[in-house]
Amino acid sequence: MLTKYVLQEMPLLTSLFFIFGVFIIYEILFDGVKSVLSLKEINIESGILKAQLGIMYLFILLFGLQALVVNHQATWIFINFQIVALIFCAVFLDAPVNYPIFIPIVLAFMIFNSAIFYWESWCFALTLFLFYYSLKYIKKKRTNPFPFIYYMLDGLFFGTILWSLARIKFSLNGTTIFQQVSYLIVFEIFVYSYIGFFIRDVRVKHTLYEFAHLDALTHVKNFAAFDNDIHALFNQHQSNDINVAMIMFDIDHFKSINDHYGHLVGDKVLQQVADITQTVINANDGNIRFYRTGGEEFNVILPNYKLSEIDSITQEIFTAINNSQFKFNNQNVDVSVSVGSSEIRENDLNSDEFYSRVDDALYQSKRNGRMRITKS
Repeated sequence: MLTKYVLQEMPLLTSLFFIFGVFIIYEILFDGVKSVLSLKEINIESGILKAQLGIMYLFILLFGLQALVVNHQATWIFINFQIVALIFCAVFLDAPVNYPIFIPIVLAFMIFNSAIFYWESWCFALTLFLFYYSLKYIKKKRTNPFPFIYYMLDGLFFGTILWSLARIKFSLNGTTIFQQVSYLIVFEIFVYSYIGFFIRDVRVKHTLYEFAHLDALTHVKNFAAFDNDIHALFNQHQSNDINVAMIMFDIDHFKSINDHYGHLVGDKVLQQVADITQTVINANDGNIRFYRTGGEEFNVILPNYKLSEIDSITQEIFTAINNSQFKFNNQNVDVSVSVGSSEIRENDLNSDEFYSRVDDALYQSKRNGRMRITKS
């Protein structure tokens, strides 16, 4: 009895629970698909997966709901949910405006509802498209990370137009239109609040991740990130037989630089060395990964590279650093690096053996007089 009362007498509350459930189910679905793809080692960028999966999910859901009322008089009953779905796509999924996909979906929906011969339906479809475009425009142009008020006003404006068209087509009375627009305002507040909270949560997690995995001084990845990546790549080598090479280098006589010029200059040297190395990497291959793994020690991991294929990149990094001018406070600082390199071998039992071999190559360069490259 209580359930029946809630469903019949409290449609706003049940609608809010329904929308909340739609969001939660999508999050569960997304995490599940992402986990399966990760286990199968299929790499799809999270943003692309999120948008594609979300569009398919809403497409099926919208057609499924509309099938419940397709031959009934109240086919307008899910208009507010269509508006919410559009907000979900534009703001939460950040799906691009794709005209070739948008048009056939709208036409299929109109044919499904036997609405293709009504001028109001065409105006309705055009208004939905303009609403979607306006949401994307707001997201792109506003400097505020989440312009809640602009989204609300935009939704109210287009929602009023859509319900005005529904009033003409379905001969709805003013009371029904006022009620539905009022419901839409509540839905918007709920949906935008949920999305805003989600975006803030993602931003906080991203900040914490960067704090944990980025070196604060040089702004390259730190040892924690290196340790995660080297283990993951070693596992990929074992399962998929991918090649992985590594370059390790450190700054020669760095303690003397700190003692003679001061630690502030030493920090500047580390920053400039990191900038030079990153510039060389960016000019070669964006998939190469760069880390500061110790005080003056740096590592470069090269996925899908054999040792014989990294000579030019190793030489570029070596030459660029050793030939650069390091000048701070009108003082010229002599900076050179020693380098070691190797690759994962079939007889390596774990990533530590790989790391130790690269480390040994680096120290071989140091024992042989520094400012040289040793391959192992």
